[in-house]
This record gives sequence, C-alpha cells and structure tokens, in this order.
Amino acid sequence: MQLDGEVDHNTAKALPRLLTDCGRGRYREAVRAGEIIFAVEGALRRQHRTRKTVYRREWSIALGATRIDLAAINGTITGCEVKSAQDNFARLESQARLYSAVLDTAILVVEGQSATERASSLVPDWWGLWSASKSSCGVSFNVVRMPASNPAPDPMSIAQLLWRDEAFNVLDRRGLSVGLRRATRWRLWQALADELPLATLQREVRQAIKARPEW
Repeated sequence: MQLDGEVDHNTAKALPRLLTDCGRGRYREAVRAGEIIFAVEGALRRQHRTRKTVYRREWSIALGATRIDLAAINGTITGCEVKSAQDNFARLESQARLYSAVLDTAILVVEGQSATERASSLVPDWWGLWSASKSSCGVSFNVVRMPASNPAPDPMSIAQLLWRDEAFNVLDRRGLSVGLRRATRWRLWQALADELPLATLQREVRQAIKARPEW
C-alpha cells in the first residue's frame, strides 16, 4: 500500500509496460512537442487511473520563473519536461533546478536517442529519462532511466506553490496563524516553511492544489 507523500515504486516499475505497448516499428519522422505531451499525459492517466489525480499543463512555478510542461498531482507531484528534436537545451539546467525544488519525482522526455544522451547529463540522476520516437500508433517511449524520489526538495519553494489564502488556511487550521491574518504571502510562505515538517508541508500543498475548484 502506498503511503501519502511517498513514491509508489511498484507502480513506477510497471510504467515501462504502460509506455511500450505500441511498437516503434521503422518510423523516423520527427514528432512535435505537443504530440509528445499528449502521449505522456495518456501514459500518466493510465498509471494513475485508480487515484484522484489533478493534471496540469504549463504549470507556472517559482513565481513564474518557469513552467512545468505537464504535472500530475495526487499523493505525489510528478512533473514532466518535454523536449522535441527542434528544441535546444540552453534553459534545461535552470529548469531542472527549479523543478527539483518542488517536485517529488521528475521525468525528462526527449525526442531521439542522440538528444536523449546529450540531455542526460543536464538533469539530476534521480530524474527519470524517456526517449520519444514516432511509432505506428503515434508516439512511443523507451524508458532509459526510471524516476526516483527527490532527495532534497526545498520547503520555501514548495510553500510558494500555495496561493495566499491557501497558505493562511493551512496555518490557521494548525493554530499557527496568530498575528498573520494581514501578513504578506511571503511571510505566510516563510511561516509554513519554518513551522511545518517537510512531509506535512508537502501533503498540505498537494491537498490544497487538488481542492482548487477551477483545476
């Protein structure tokens, strides 16, 4: 049974089977980033079909400094960065740093074997790595490296995923809101990062995101 806030490694081990049901054949056409994202979301939806999961494309994090191409939020937050053959990797290291501050697991999906090899050194070892290619039924993936748990998430960055009212509500519910009703969002985020254990903060953030009515 999976505990909230932990990576389900049994599910993770099954993921390559979810991704490789469709044979790659001899196709060599380029595949667009949008096609890859669509296929990745389909694989994640199959993986998480028995759990309440919120999916978000182009999710702005780090106060707008970057956007996660695709995120799946349930008992963990999984983020995917997608690079097509036409993309360059100039921003990848900075993106990986910002992703790594908030995600529980991360996956880099890259079109083509040579680009995959080039990208592998630009992201941390705990990131998953998938190589995308055109197949007879759209897009297929070769799982080069399975994702692992993030060894060093940043509490302040995680707190900043909350809207101001969400941050205050968490503090208020836990009896930590005295003197903070009119506080800035920055002060509320700092209080969360200082007062809550990391696992508790991560759980509160996930629950708040999943409860957003427009998500």
